[in-house]
Amino acid sequence: MFKKDAVKHVFQISYDTEETEGHTIDAEKLGDAIVSMSKALKNANKVINGEGADLGLDVKAHSEGSFVVEFVTYLNNAGINPLSILGFMGVTGTAVTVLGALKELKSRKITLIQPTTKGMSTVKLSDDSEMNIPSEIAELIASKSFRDNIDTIIKAPLEGTTNAKFIVKDDEGTETFEITEEDAESFTTISQNVVEEIKEDTERKEVYFTKVNFEGTSGWQIKLPDDSLVAVTMKDEAFIERVNKNNQEFSKTALFSVKLKTITKHRHGTSPTYKRELLEVIRKRAE
Repeated sequence: MFKKDAVKHVFQISYDTEETEGHTIDAEKLGDAIVSMSKALKNANKVINGEGADLGLDVKAHSEGSFVVEFVTYLNNAGINPLSILGFMGVTGTAVTVLGALKELKSRKITLIQPTTKGMSTVKLSDDSEMNIPSEIAELIASKSFRDNIDTIIKAPLEGTTNAKFIVKDDEGTETFEITEEDAESFTTISQNVVEEIKEDTERKEVYFTKVNFEGTSGWQIKLPDDSLVAVTMKDEAFIERVNKNNQEFSKTALFSVKLKTITKHRHGTSPTYKRELLEVIRKRAE
């Protein structure tokens, strides 16, 4: 339940196409869009204001226009209004919004998101260009579930229509944002969550070999100082050659000092993944 003093905000979306001139629209597409709008707003509110933040959403009967849906939101939390971050209410100046960032993407794909200064992130794109935007906006445009919702709200209702526009309006019906059918492709969903960070660390460690393969670089496994067993790619070809020449036998109790490279890849909404490369076997320690 929302408090009586919950902050109320109203905005409208309009589907303006030749097919909606009679104030009708495909019922299934509209129903999906409304459900997705609710999910998108609530998800964004938690990203921006924390998991405890709550948001209510009502839908009012459409007013005059091509096909207008009016939404009424209720915010209990005193944090940032997610509607201003998303672009569903007017903002002043050149403030970046989620809708604005997606429109700027055009056909380019996001390849990597890297946090930079406090509250900002660099979004790297498939054409080697970059966007520097607030981190909460970067997180949302990198999220597949959020992009699924935006696709359903914006792109899907415009598909197969003629002279199409998606228009955002304020509570007085003043247009604040417009998406044409040419822009709609920028609001399509993504195939998977975007990689947020790739980090490489090279350290010297003392390890035990638990699996070996002198025929190639794969199939190796080591035990780390914390007793965890991890697969590694053997990059020290000279070591393999020395061992093969000497016909050395390996014992799981033999301790080796090695140079180990760990590549950490963190994809949005998932746990990090690790790839390890054993760059050099420095020496064998006494058993």
